[in-house]
Amino acid sequence: MAVNPFHYGTPASGDFFTGREQELAALTSRVRNGINVVVTAPRRYGKTSLLERACAELTRSRAAIVRINVLQCPDLATLAAKLASETYSLPGGTWRRARHAVPEFLRRFRVTPIITFDEGGHPTFLFSPGLSGPRADELVADVYAILSSLSAKRPAALVLDEFQAVPELGPHLPSLLKALADEHPQVSLVLAGSRRHLMEELVLNTGAPLYNMAERIALGPIDPPTMEAFLVARADSAGKPMSRSAAGELVALAGPVPHDIQRLAYETFDAAGRRINSDDVVAGLERIVMHEASAYSDRFSRLGIGQRRVLQALAERSPLEQPYTAEFARRVGYAGPPGVRRAVIALEDDELVESRANGLVVADPFFAWWLRGLRSGVAPVED
Repeated sequence: MAVNPFHYGTPASGDFFTGREQELAALTSRVRNGINVVVTAPRRYGKTSLLERACAELTRSRAAIVRINVLQCPDLATLAAKLASETYSLPGGTWRRARHAVPEFLRRFRVTPIITFDEGGHPTFLFSPGLSGPRADELVADVYAILSSLSAKRPAALVLDEFQAVPELGPHLPSLLKALADEHPQVSLVLAGSRRHLMEELVLNTGAPLYNMAERIALGPIDPPTMEAFLVARADSAGKPMSRSAAGELVALAGPVPHDIQRLAYETFDAAGRRINSDDVVAGLERIVMHEASAYSDRFSRLGIGQRRVLQALAERSPLEQPYTAEFARRVGYAGPPGVRRAVIALEDDELVESRANGLVVADPFFAWWLRGLRSGVAPVED
């Protein structure tokens, strides 16, 4: 049985990474030159894949990169522990990765962690769950100072993925990072986020804590010809050729989100025989909808009746350029556009709909397919 050449669900790496060469070159160039960057993208557009690829390339060239996913930090103590661990692993430090080198490393910090060692003598750093804000601030500042000291000989960067979650750990942290970035201009601060309005409030809007201190790289869709060529090449490499027309239909049905395209490609590859044609793409789509039917039904049932009507209407007329008209409000059972606007805001907060360049859409194309089937009475209800 052929190994499936497509990948989804976790960041794309290696041969699964495609279509972001310009953004990759822009990001790595700026980090090498100490320029602060903010990377924004809707969910599933490949933001984390881009960060991982950039950090891997930079690390191979001996850059000093401390990278944290803020969503993985439920509190300041966890953030501090991850910062300390990432900093200890940096290439180019005068300390060595051995038990007797830890005291030298800890002298660089004003806050002393709890330390445990694994069988190989490698340390794990922990902080008390009650770590105070001021003490955490000191540790962040000390990490910045270490990166600054290393930047004399190699590029250095602090990379914070899902940065929009930082204020939940401490409302003052964005301002602290701004001050540290100003103090250590040779260290690149890379802030990435998938919640557009939150990132705008923190970095992009006038008056934001980090306004005008970073160059923006915004990820959009990967252009269809690039994705189609990628799909054809990957399928061919696995011994199950895909026609260019099938690749085009696949991108049209699942696009423009790279994650969704690779997911449909995965199911299509498994559904196909020796060659992949347009019928196999439809079969792959039906597989996804069947797998997700129970989750879609549960998600839909928890919405208010007005939100359901808006969601179904968007599934049928996607993208919708002007959702806030009196005519559309009447169609979905609202007295006027304000009711539609409230429903859309709630659906956006739940990441069920999103605004794109061509209008408002259901964020998950497979959910949209399920919704259209629900209206016609043929949507599957269980796996």
